Amino acid sequence: MEWITRRALAARPPVLLGALLLAFATQRISQTILDGFYARSGYPVPYYVGQLSFSGEKLSGWYTTMQRAGTLGVYWQTQFVDFGFIAATALLFTALLLVVARALPAGTRARAIAICVVPFGLVAPAFDALENLLSFALLQDPSSVSQPLALAYSTAAALKFAGFAAVYLWTTAGLITAAVLRLRRRSTRPEPSTTR
Repeated sequence: MEWITRRALAARPPVLLGALLLAFATQRISQTILDGFYARSGYPVPYYVGQLSFSGEKLSGWYTTMQRAGTLGVYWQTQFVDFGFIAATALLFTALLLVVARALPAGTRARAIAICVVPFGLVAPAFDALENLLSFALLQDPSSVSQPLALAYSTAAALKFAGFAAVYLWTTAGLITAAVLRLRRRSTRPEPSTTR
C-alpha cells in the first residue's frame, strides 16, 4: 500500500484533485441511491439509530414492522446496495487522505505521518462491510435477533462511524497543518538581495 501511496503522491495536484472530485461524486450518487432504498424499505427509525441500538429486541421489533408491511425484502436489497456505497466511500477516503498528504510539504515529518495514515481510510469501509455481513446474519431470523449478534452488529457500526469521524478530523487538521507549514516556509525564505 505504501508503494501505491507514494506513486499517487507523485501525481500532479490537478490529477489528485480530479480523482477526489470523481470519488466524491460517486459517493454522493451511491448515498442518494442507498437513501432511496432505505426509504422504500420502510425502516422505522433512522438507519444510524438502528445500527447503534445494541439491542436484539429493538432490531427484532423494527424487522417485524417491515415484515408486516411487506418491505423486508427491500431492506435485504438495501444491504446489497450498501456495498456500492462502501466501495465509493473507500475510494473517497483514500483520495481525500492522498490529497492531505500531498498538501503537506515534501520532506516534512507531517507528510511522512500523512503517508502512513492513508491506508486507515479503508478502516471505516471495512467495518461498514462487516456490519453489512452481520446484518445478513441478523435477518436470518428477523423476529428473534440474537443479543450477542446485535452487540457485534452495533459494535461494527460504532467503529464505522468512529472511522468516518477520524477521516474527517484528520482531513481538517491535515489541511490546516499544510497551510500553516507552507506559510511558515514562505515567511522564512530569505529576501532576494537588492544591493549590488
